[in-house]
Amino acid sequence: MKIFWLFNHPAPYKVDLFNELGKQTDFFAVFERDSEGDRNPLFYDREATKFKAHFCKSIKLGVLNSYTDEPVKLLKQDQYDIVVLNGWRMIGERKAIRYCKKHSVPYVFAINGGIVPKKENPLIAKIKTKYISGASSYLCPDEKSKGYLTHYGADESKIHLFPYSTVHEGEMLLNPYSERQKRTLQEKYRINCRRMFISVGQLIERKNYGQLIRLWKDMPKEDALLILGDGPLNEELQNQIKSEGLNNIYLFGQVDHAKSLEMMRMADAFVLLSKEDIYGHVINEAMSQGIPVIAPTTMNAACHLIEDGKNGFLVSLDDEAGIMKALQSDFDESMCQAALDVARQNTIEESAAWHMHFFKQYLEAEK
Repeated sequence: MKIFWLFNHPAPYKVDLFNELGKQTDFFAVFERDSEGDRNPLFYDREATKFKAHFCKSIKLGVLNSYTDEPVKLLKQDQYDIVVLNGWRMIGERKAIRYCKKHSVPYVFAINGGIVPKKENPLIAKIKTKYISGASSYLCPDEKSKGYLTHYGADESKIHLFPYSTVHEGEMLLNPYSERQKRTLQEKYRINCRRMFISVGQLIERKNYGQLIRLWKDMPKEDALLILGDGPLNEELQNQIKSEGLNNIYLFGQVDHAKSLEMMRMADAFVLLSKEDIYGHVINEAMSQGIPVIAPTTMNAACHLIEDGKNGFLVSLDDEAGIMKALQSDFDESMCQAALDVARQNTIEESAAWHMHFFKQYLEAEK
């Protein structure tokens, strides 16, 4: 089985998935650029070991886009059993979609998530519909993302929901950490608190750390908040913490994937009040380490993975009383176990197995 998969950059979760798929297929991944401009170098910590990776020669346009003709040239050079085009926003992706449509090349359109804006320029909506509609099949991770696809013309009967993950089976905890194990790990990082909350995300406006820090004034001084990540708002958030006189918030900076998972294990709960996320990998990552999650309905992964009151809490950013109630809740062992149960259904290995099953069915249907 020969597969062509176009994606913008070698995100570690994609490289992990492609390595798994490359064990069973002749897998060819085409990356339009070697990195996104706003990513910390620590983000790119994976290598292609089981698949062939091609990095396009391109002219970088801003932090995300680039100009390249190579995806189309590569499609012309060889025959593939399955063509997957992962997105439409980048120039190379749009050229590939136009080429496949013009030459009647069947293709699978994949997205990592999607949110329909509350207000949108009709011309922009028309452009999206042009590129999103017309695929042979669609892949997306959750129901809200499915709604995004159908909103822009995708045939609902052709949409398939896949388990989305950034965590290997071997990285998951078998059981939630005990209080003793958590305290031992907290001592390693020199944190002394009654309860510990952790958050992981870029320090940018969209991640909404300003609101979380402001709310933390009403949390007990014995409860600590540890934030992993960096970004342009680092200094501003440091100043906010200082001006509020908060000694129980730690901006730890960017850490690699393995260390992030380790630090999650010592927490009682994970919290992120992002204003918008087309998915939100960190929610499943936190659950894989046996901790409940507090997150808003503005994150697709929150709506998809959180069972309110069972493995975490779904909150509204407009309901600060509700957020405080969630933060002040008891996170018992049953919630931690329920988080692990959900995460076990969403590992990289589970995702790879799902994709292999889908590919076989897709080829049968295309005959």
